[in-house]
Amino acid sequence: MEENKTQVTEFVLKGITDSPDLQIPLFLVFFLIYVTTMVGNLGLIFFIWKDPHLHTPMYLFLGNLAFADACTSSSVTPKMLMKFLNKNDLISLGEGLEM
Repeated sequence: MEENKTQVTEFVLKGITDSPDLQIPLFLVFFLIYVTTMVGNLGLIFFIWKDPHLHTPMYLFLGNLAFADACTSSSVTPKMLMKFLNKNDLISLGEGLEM
């Protein structure tokens, strides 16, 4: 029996809109959401780390969730933001692994 041996080397990142009039406002909206997310998550991690009263299992778990959210946001959102600024829709598989 034959198997499919197609190897994926790149992905297509589809944007929300191709309208040039909406790309800059959408970039600004998503950039503000990204900055707010990063400031909130990193601030939460900092306050949990700094205050000894917050070194309980609940807050350590919450800090881990904030760290995971910050890592996920940092890997996906910048690529989406760059899609708003340039027309290149392709993300190579090697590019995702280099981080």
